[in-house]
Amino acid sequence: MRLAHRAVTSASPEQVWSLLGDPSRWSTFNPFLRRVRGAPDRVRTGQTLLAVARLTSVRVPVDVVEAVPERRLELQFHTAPGVRERVVFELAPRLPRGTVLRVGVVVEGLFARVAVAPLWAANGLVARLLAARAERVARAGRRGAA
Repeated sequence: MRLAHRAVTSASPEQVWSLLGDPSRWSTFNPFLRRVRGAPDRVRTGQTLLAVARLTSVRVPVDVVEAVPERRLELQFHTAPGVRERVVFELAPRLPRGTVLRVGVVVEGLFARVAVAPLWAANGLVARLLAARAERVARAGRRGAA
């Protein structure tokens, strides 16, 4: 089952990607992550990272399926035994400025039926927090340019 969220920000795709494309910054907009291990300063297609949960310190392997700067990031989370979560972030320019952020969620595995609603809700929160964080980055950039 594929479910999606949509969020809009006045931040450019480049500003959104500055957060999304840097795994060390994921915890700044994802309240469920404490940090990401094995994370260089930029995601690359094919790499495997280790996300550390904020409350439980559980380590979750994350495969970077596809990383296209300023356009798309597809991640495969091995959330729990019997649950795989594929999350796709798509960035589209919005005129006159800004970005439309779409976050698609696909949950698969033996226990997917039980996990789909909480994972969908969690990713909706992450999408909105990412848009809000990017908005702050954009405002700070505009103040710095003035």
